[in-house]
Amino acid sequence: MTTANVKFSAHTATRSGPVDWRRLLARQGTIASLFLLVAGFSIASPDVFATRINLLNVLNQAAILLIISAGLTVCLVMGLYDLSISALATVGNYAICALLLSQGAEPHVWLSIAGVLAVCAVVGVASGAIVSYLGVSAFIETLAMGSILTGVVLGYSDSRTIIGGIPDAFLALGQQNTLGVPNPVWVMVVVVAALWLLLEHTQTGRNLYAIGGNAEAAKLSGIAVKRYALLALGISAVCAGIGGMIAAANLGAGRPTGVGDAYLLNAFAASFIGASTLRPGQFHILGTLVGVLIIGVINNGLSVIGVPTFWQYIVQGVLLIVALFGAGVMSGRKA
Repeated sequence: MTTANVKFSAHTATRSGPVDWRRLLARQGTIASLFLLVAGFSIASPDVFATRINLLNVLNQAAILLIISAGLTVCLVMGLYDLSISALATVGNYAICALLLSQGAEPHVWLSIAGVLAVCAVVGVASGAIVSYLGVSAFIETLAMGSILTGVVLGYSDSRTIIGGIPDAFLALGQQNTLGVPNPVWVMVVVVAALWLLLEHTQTGRNLYAIGGNAEAAKLSGIAVKRYALLALGISAVCAGIGGMIAAANLGAGRPTGVGDAYLLNAFAASFIGASTLRPGQFHILGTLVGVLIIGVINNGLSVIGVPTFWQYIVQGVLLIVALFGAGVMSGRKA
């Protein structure tokens, strides 16, 4: 087929029927909203919001949330709700600081990071085993696991915050730049790229989507359904731990409580916004990225133009309701 024929075919297809604006809006509406938000805040505060420094600041502020949300998305893909991510972020935050301080003058930073992530992975896999092999609801199990972890950290720490004495090699992870880009953003890029490849370009990812679509059919097709809960909750736990450690590096402190609380609602909001993006009714990493950026732009933009902080919480709650409604409607329409 020649180029002319291709152009003619495309033109004919365009004229064959009206554009389905509702479907187009469902797929592209959140992306358009993101651009409109950026444009609106840029017009409202061109000297502050629309600067390279502030846009990098938006990405830096969104990095931890996106890492945690991406891990949660893997669980949501197969229909699991992980409510332990808040407590796991706190575990990562406090454990890394306590471990680094316990090593004296020459801490092994990367070995310590690996150790904390291993602990988080074990917790996530244990949750997956309880969900899969004991038949406990993921919603209830992860809620209970979060409560257990909170109690363990509070008991071990005696409710005391770690301030000072944390090695510079670790603080650089959250406070310094590489090639002009904050280090948390680089970590975010690596994590998000890895999970995107996992879900979109591997057999494991296809199996996760198959289980989320119909677990019984996936089981009949030969997929070891029970094992995938261990994988999904393990990944979510590791991502929450990474987020908590970056928060520790950024603040230069290890807190035994409350670190992950700020990310729990927003992680679900971002994931459900993502389920209304590009592939309505389906969770996916690129959609979650858009959801996190929308939340980050709104929070930063409202702060820049001087809107009171309480409005940020109101907007986040409204966003979650709208995202849940939109994802539910589009999921039902697909069915």
